[in-house]
Amino acid sequence: MTDYDLIVVGAGPAGSTVAKTAAKAGYSVLMLEKKASCISPCAGYVGNTINTELPENCTVQSRITRMRTYFPDMTFHDFPLNGFVVDRPSFDMALAEEARNSGVDIRWDSPLTDLTPDGDGVMFRGGEASGKIIVGADGVFSKTASLLGLSRQDIAVCAQYHLKGIETLENTSEIFFNADYAPGAYAWIYPSGPDSAKVGLGITITSGSRSVHDYLDAFISESEVANRLGGEKTEYMTGALPVGGLRENFCIGNVMLVGDSAGMADPITGAGINNAILAGEVAGKTIVNALENDDLTLLARYERKVRRLLERPLTRSLEKRGWMDTLGTPNEVLQERLPELWVTFKEYWG
Repeated sequence: MTDYDLIVVGAGPAGSTVAKTAAKAGYSVLMLEKKASCISPCAGYVGNTINTELPENCTVQSRITRMRTYFPDMTFHDFPLNGFVVDRPSFDMALAEEARNSGVDIRWDSPLTDLTPDGDGVMFRGGEASGKIIVGADGVFSKTASLLGLSRQDIAVCAQYHLKGIETLENTSEIFFNADYAPGAYAWIYPSGPDSAKVGLGITITSGSRSVHDYLDAFISESEVANRLGGEKTEYMTGALPVGGLRENFCIGNVMLVGDSAGMADPITGAGINNAILAGEVAGKTIVNALENDDLTLLARYERKVRRLLERPLTRSLEKRGWMDTLGTPNEVLQERLPELWVTFKEYWG
C-alpha cells in the first residue's frame, strides 16, 4: 500500500485545485477519479471573479457580457456580466493536467470503494493507499460523504443538449423561468459559438411531473423560442446539483469535503465552479499548513474560513429556495415575484 500525504477523491475543479496546491508545496498527492476523463453537464459559465487564470489548454467557446432573464410572459430583464463559456470537459481536464504537472499522481477509472477501518487511507478499484489527509471532492452524490455516514443532499436534476445551426444572442446568456418547462428551476441557453449553444434546464424532484428529458424536449420544440432551436443535437448530458446549501459539517477529523460534495453550489442559480475553486484553494492552503506543522487539528480552520466566505450568500439563496419550494412556482407567482428570487434583480438583495 502506497503512502501519501494527501488523497483527493474526484478530479473536478475543486479536487484538482486542492491537489495542485498541496503538490506545489512539495507534498505527495494521489487524486482518484471514477471516470476515464472529466465529464460534466454544466453549461460551463465561468465568471471573471474566478480565483485562477483560465488554464492554457481550456477551450473558450464564447464571451458573455450580458444575462437576459425572461419572465413567463417573455418580458425580460438584462444584466451586465463579465465571463466566459468554456468547454467544460476541456476546462476540467486542463485543471487536472496542471495538477499532474505539479506532481499529483492521478488514477483514472478508479472509483472510491471504501475508507480503511483506521480512517487513514482509502480503497479504490484496483488498489489501496494510505494518506494523512483525505479530501472528498466527488460531487453531489459523494461516496466520501456517504462513507462518513452523512445524508444525501437535496438536488435538482438537469439535462442539456449541445445544439448547432441555431440562432443565438451574441455574448448573451439567456435564462427562462416558466413552470411549464422547468418547474422549481429554470431553462438556459448559453452560446458556444456564433450558431451553437448549450441548451438545458433543471427541475427540482418535488416539482416535476415528467422526466427532465421530456421537459427539455418540450422546451426546445414548444416554447416561445422553439423557432430558434431547431438545429442539430450533437450532445446530450444529464446530471444533478445540490440545492440544500452548505452541509452542517464538511471537515470531520482528517477528512474534508470540497465543492458540490459539501453543498457549495448556489441553491437557486446552481452556480458552483467559482465556489469550488475558491474552497479548493482554501482547503489546499489549510492542508499545507497542517502538514508543515504536523498538526491535523489545524484542518478545522478550513471549515471556519469557508463559512466566512460563502455562508452568507448561500444562506440567502437557500432562504429563496425554501420560499420557492413552499409556495411552488406556478407562472402566476413567477410573473409577480421573480425579482425577489433571481440574483440579477435588486429586489433579490433587499
